[in-house]
Amino acid sequence: MAYLEQLAPILILLAVIAVVIARLPKVELGHTDAFRRRRVLNWLPLGLTYAFLYMARYNLTVSKLALGDLKDGAGNPFMSNTDFATIFGIGTLVYGFAFVINGPLTDRVGGRAAILASAGGAIVSNAAMGLVTWMVLKDPDSELAKGLTTAFSILYAGNMYFQ
Repeated sequence: MAYLEQLAPILILLAVIAVVIARLPKVELGHTDAFRRRRVLNWLPLGLTYAFLYMARYNLTVSKLALGDLKDGAGNPFMSNTDFATIFGIGTLVYGFAFVINGPLTDRVGGRAAILASAGGAIVSNAAMGLVTWMVLKDPDSELAKGLTTAFSILYAGNMYFQ
């Protein structure tokens, strides 16, 4: 029942949002049903893509929580706070420099191609991080587990580039 205590504020917030949206005045701009449908088909996927990319930016914390309590053969955690800081720091640096590269690149190839490439690159990077986490949890004594910080640094940097 502890999950209900955490779920209740979210449900209350959603109910308040629903009431506020329902009470907003309806403004009729004279658009056709076909136009409104097309607008939804254009903007809904873009909004969802943005939201998922934003969530993917911070998924490293999930791996930290999954790996933080596990110990390697020497009794050290698979991902210590220092490891997390290293991975996150490298990702943040790449994220900062990517703006310099990706801005002009987006101007050259167009927004649609850039957002699709970004989403695709982030999907691949995040899937690879999930695969690495799964492989380390499956075989904690593997070579991959020993080089976990390096693997995550590279994959998270790739993720942050595409963000």
